[in-house]
Amino acid sequence: MEIDARKHQAQPVVGEKGTSALRLLGRFGYHFLPLFMIIGFMAAGLPPFKAVVYATALQFLLSFLDPEHRMTPRRLYAALAEGCRSVLPVVATCAAAGIIVAVVTQTGLGLSLASVIVDAAGLFGDDKTVVLVLTVFFAAVSVSILGLAVPVTASFIIAAVIIAPALLSLGVATHEAYMFIFYYAVLSEVSPPTALAAAAAAAITGGNPMRTMVATWKYSLPAFLVPFAFVLTDNGSQLLGTGSLVGIVWTTAISALAVAALAAATGGWLLGPARRVERTLCAVAALCLLYLEPVAIAAGVVALVLALGIHLVRRRQQTPAVPTTGENRPAETITEGHLPS
Repeated sequence: MEIDARKHQAQPVVGEKGTSALRLLGRFGYHFLPLFMIIGFMAAGLPPFKAVVYATALQFLLSFLDPEHRMTPRRLYAALAEGCRSVLPVVATCAAAGIIVAVVTQTGLGLSLASVIVDAAGLFGDDKTVVLVLTVFFAAVSVSILGLAVPVTASFIIAAVIIAPALLSLGVATHEAYMFIFYYAVLSEVSPPTALAAAAAAAITGGNPMRTMVATWKYSLPAFLVPFAFVLTDNGSQLLGTGSLVGIVWTTAISALAVAALAAATGGWLLGPARRVERTLCAVAALCLLYLEPVAIAAGVVALVLALGIHLVRRRQQTPAVPTTGENRPAETITEGHLPS
């Protein structure tokens, strides 16, 4: 988002003179109360549907605290009508996701998914590394599909039962396999073609659902590669807190650099707009750095430095030089019949 803000030259929103975030929170902070009430109602044992209904009723009552925006009958009708129109994309997305999940469960594919994933990876060769990479990739896609229409917790539980055995059978540590599944269960909320979190955000803000999904997916794309780091490489397990303090620090630092490089590749921005060559080098650097092996890290650093070097040279060539005469004095144009003073 920071890259897009710089790319499109977004300016900060300036409020009225004398206003501050703390004063605005004190004035309008009561609007956040229903969100906390939903959590409180669910913690008290109420079903999610009832919790949302009660929180909505509370929001209706709180609107009368502000005379300018209180819910009169006309405003209530307009709000309900707008809410019905805004929820349609979310309903369609949930319905499509439900069909996908129903097909997976009713056909029995889910129960045999672990063996299907391993067998599919084995079709591309007998090399253990290739099979592991493909199995991890297929597992990530499978978890994303399972998480299309169910909450994160349910998605994790289902995937842990039917997909984790595929990873464990290839020597992946138990804590790495389950963290990998949990990671992608969370990311399924922002994964096309459903991306329920993005669809809900588009309904609230009035944005285009598909464009919001694509933008959300682009912003979270670096996070999709991090689980591969702690599953495919020995040093990657240190990202989960296993190993020495020094190992945890350096793997975290290298991974952060890799995520930054991938963000530059997907966002098309370094110190300024990046061209295709620089973005390609940043993508290569990110993939090499996330492998977290000495040779791969060295190659990634070289690719990233090369991308920055090309970017800086190009920016310097595009910056118009100001001709000067003497000490930092702009050159004066000599026209016919006139001498510079």
